[in-house]
Amino acid sequence: MLKMSKELKKVDNREIKKSKIGKLDLAKINTKALTKALDDISIPRLFYQLVIFVLDASESMTRKGISGNTKGSEIHDQIIPIIERLKESKNSNSFDISMYAFSQNHKEFVSMTTPKDINLSSSFNPCDHVDNYQTFAEPVFLEVEKKIENYLTINKNKNSQAMIVFLGDGDIYDYPEVNNICTRLKSNKKVTILSYLLEDKTWIQFLSKEKLERLQNNIKNMSSKDANGLNFFESKVNPEEIRKHMIKSITTVSKINFKSI
Repeated sequence: MLKMSKELKKVDNREIKKSKIGKLDLAKINTKALTKALDDISIPRLFYQLVIFVLDASESMTRKGISGNTKGSEIHDQIIPIIERLKESKNSNSFDISMYAFSQNHKEFVSMTTPKDINLSSSFNPCDHVDNYQTFAEPVFLEVEKKIENYLTINKNKNSQAMIVFLGDGDIYDYPEVNNICTRLKSNKKVTILSYLLEDKTWIQFLSKEKLERLQNNIKNMSSKDANGLNFFESKVNPEEIRKHMIKSITTVSKINFKSI
């Protein structure tokens, strides 16, 4: 047995040496190439969610809000963390984002794109994108309505839906026309409207209770209702509370959980 064992260790009269398992040399890994390869791996698109921000850029939005910054700047500060969360979401490629600023004219200052392609160093203050005059919203809502119709038509055989996120701080001068457009949009089960009234902390001093309630109800009536019959609406002096509500509402409509991001 001993002789056989020795014979097995020989091949062509050469002694077989024990093999050594090499260790992975991390210093030699091309981390840049590895990172790029991992970045290119994406989860297949599960749904098509269009989110359109419609942002008030009227003259009153250039005035100071509760934070001490202008209310337009407060909108910028609210939108940044929402886009950041969408960028980090495992379903980021399932969202398409568009942003409009409006006053007496309007402009799409973020053309429809995915969250990952949005430059967070840009300004999301609507007052930076159009002249700041009176609050006329019918033209921008008509354009948004057409954009949503086109989006749902193109993606009609897919799991698609659209959402409008409206933020304003006062009277909409053409409110009846705007509310009619919102009613048409809400008749489509694939469309959801979130609406937010950025209250001014001075209103309690200068506005009557009836005037404030009318403003709140007008903006509230633009919004859709959830499964419990509650409007996707918030009216707060504190913009942070509005941001939290927006995140909660986007989560509800899109059926994703931002907490898991």
